[in-house]
Amino acid sequence: MAAQVVLILGAGANVGAKTAEVFAKNGYKVALATRTITHHKNNTRDLVIQADFAEPLSIKSVFDEVKAKIGTPNVIVYNAAAANFNPDPFAHTVSSFAANLAVNTTSVYAAAKEAVAGFETLPSDTNKTFIFTGNFLPFMPMPSLLLDLGVGKSATAHLIQGLATVYAEKGFNFYFGDERKADGTPANYEISGENHANFYLELASKKEQGPWNASFVGSKYIDFSKK
Repeated sequence: MAAQVVLILGAGANVGAKTAEVFAKNGYKVALATRTITHHKNNTRDLVIQADFAEPLSIKSVFDEVKAKIGTPNVIVYNAAAANFNPDPFAHTVSSFAANLAVNTTSVYAAAKEAVAGFETLPSDTNKTFIFTGNFLPFMPMPSLLLDLGVGKSATAHLIQGLATVYAEKGFNFYFGDERKADGTPANYEISGENHANFYLELASKKEQGPWNASFVGSKYIDFSKK
């Protein structure tokens, strides 16, 4: 089996940093792509790359550098996000809307494309997983406050669902992570980096595609689609 390599795109201080820590403790080589690199500890990563997720064409160079320096990633966690908080849906400029859509969707598409190209080169016994950190917005819209983020998360939910269907037979797994409270309401400001990290590690350990809409409470999958 090839070395286990996780690439975390958007490695902030909560979900990104904790995911790096948990995967490193479980034997993964860890690459982080982030806008700022100062808060990452040496013992939780093997490579840190500065990246701008508002520039989708730059994503390929991130994957190329990871492959060249520590190996082809078999797990990709896309954790970057961008939003304008304003109750007026048209308070944003078209350019800021487009930039946020690039972070929330277009760069995800670019990352998934590079991920699949890499998966094709890995041994058949290596698990291959792409995880997008989503949220409740595709299922409980908030157009009066989070219009641009909701548009991006919804579009990417569609993307993840489609890729999970197309690549299931190849064993390339795609997930839309969505942390909730036990009653199904959004985690919001109680989002736990540790819960994400442990759940993502569990998803990465699965050989076959599970439910693409990977909603979870604590670190356990819960199906809220029929509740």
